[in-house]
Amino acid sequence: MKFIAFELATLVSGELIGNKNVILTGANGLLEAKSNEVSFLGNLKYLQEALSTQAGVIFVGLDSDVAQFKNKNIIKVKNPQYAYSIVLSIIEKERTLINKKVYQSASIHDKAKIGKDAYIGQNVVIEDGVTVGDNVKIFPNVYIGKDVKIGNDCLIYPNVVIRENSSIGDRVILQPGVIIGGDGFGFITIDGKTQKIPQVGRVEIGNDVEIGSNTAIDKATVGVTRIGSGTKIDNLVTVAHNVQIGENCIIISQVGISGSTCLGNNVIIGGQTGLVGHIKIGNNVIISSQSGISKNIKDGEIVGGNPMAPLTQSIKIRALMRKLPEMYSDFKKIKKALDDK
Repeated sequence: MKFIAFELATLVSGELIGNKNVILTGANGLLEAKSNEVSFLGNLKYLQEALSTQAGVIFVGLDSDVAQFKNKNIIKVKNPQYAYSIVLSIIEKERTLINKKVYQSASIHDKAKIGKDAYIGQNVVIEDGVTVGDNVKIFPNVYIGKDVKIGNDCLIYPNVVIRENSSIGDRVILQPGVIIGGDGFGFITIDGKTQKIPQVGRVEIGNDVEIGSNTAIDKATVGVTRIGSGTKIDNLVTVAHNVQIGENCIIISQVGISGSTCLGNNVIIGGQTGLVGHIKIGNNVIISSQSGISKNIKDGEIVGGNPMAPLTQSIKIRALMRKLPEMYSDFKKIKKALDDK
């Protein structure tokens, strides 16, 4: 990356105050940044770090007091973190720039269709009937099963498995170790013996989805497990068979979503939360970390805890639980006093 400060200001639609000719070749945190690097102030609790940083340019908010940034080069923007992310995206693209190449060690079926300018790394396996879009990067040791469809501009990192009949949209990112289309956890007990229920459905993933390392999206028993466009899923998440996840959801690490549960659009689920099966979560719902969700949630609700409650109530319950030993001791004293009368 190489930008002159005034070019960077134009790129992020910001107002530059200071030296417009500073040359910038990287990005870093406020404390670590050097004179050729960009940083940002997204929270005023880091103001002192911003005032003492060596960064060549700092992104700050539109309402920032310019006078306090003496001898600093700043670019005022609507959202400093977003402006910073634009710089990071440029750095990332440069780092992941790979020659368009299909390695000889890749095993590609004769009936697979590979789009223009694809990169297919060593030991990749692509089965019969697969369609891969343009500008897709498939890193080493990926397995892509029969009749899978992959859109344009996708990034599929090492050791990903995409099983048969799955559909992947455009600009999807699958981090290392993701499993798409593994069998759902379907079993039935007959005469004391547990028998497998065949899982013959598929997975459908929309556009602009990112799925974190070692996350598993199970295929449907029949029909479709669906992940809506724009949704971002963290590492170590389990999405069970026939789950429906809406658009632009954010699901944090170690969440487990049981079979046939439906999430609306713009849902946020905190880490280490479990959702039982066959429930409906409305649009714009927020669920706090370490919650247990066992019933439907209406649009716009903010909940948490186990058992689930409105978040403000859940916080009070958790606070009171810390006082249970003291309350129990008081209860025994009161009981003893009453018994002695």
